Amino acid sequence: MMRERQRRACRFLCEMKKKILLSFLLLLTIIFANGCFYVFIGQDKSMKKLRNGKELNLYEKCSIYSMHVGLWTLGWPMSPQAARECFMLHFPQKDTVSIKMELSSPRIGAVVRALKDCPIGSSTSISWNGNEAYSFANPEHKVAIAVNPCRVVKEWQEGYLYECSVYSLMQYPKQSSTVISIGAIRIPIQEGLFRYLQDDGWLSCFLARYHIGSYDEVTAQANE
Repeated sequence: MMRERQRRACRFLCEMKKKILLSFLLLLTIIFANGCFYVFIGQDKSMKKLRNGKELNLYEKCSIYSMHVGLWTLGWPMSPQAARECFMLHFPQKDTVSIKMELSSPRIGAVVRALKDCPIGSSTSISWNGNEAYSFANPEHKVAIAVNPCRVVKEWQEGYLYECSVYSLMQYPKQSSTVISIGAIRIPIQEGLFRYLQDDGWLSCFLARYHIGSYDEVTAQANE
């Protein structure tokens, strides 16, 4: 009798696990299907409502929020820095947040070198053309997605050693449409919808700081 009860309990648990797994897979399928619909159709309708001065409903807000989750979940290979920033926007942050990740960019490197002889506090602004710079074919797409636009600031210098930081405000523009190209696939993103969630308190906003150190070895060797 005891063994029979144990067998029934085991069968019941196995059936429950299957049902839970199937329910979870069904939920993921629904979320994915809704995400595809909203990305290619729904977000344009939501933007039209905002341009007409109307508020978005709960379904639209949840769809935008899930679309933003998809950005940092699926966008990690495209730009780890941007994916981390998007992830952080889902939680309250300080006004300025230091992100300890490398920014490998010839444009930023050129600005850092140009600031070598400038006084401390000097800065230069950088921006990229979104639709061109966000393409995989662009060698700077990882940095452009993460910090477009940004400001490079010279913060410290002692002798030939000086340090700069890159600052970028993690706040989406109210009116901006971006297309992310992955080969032949073109994914439209209405960034104004994310700004709507930021203004509504669903997403946070902060100033991202990337520290960059630089050393003028050529000048240092010439003066030894």
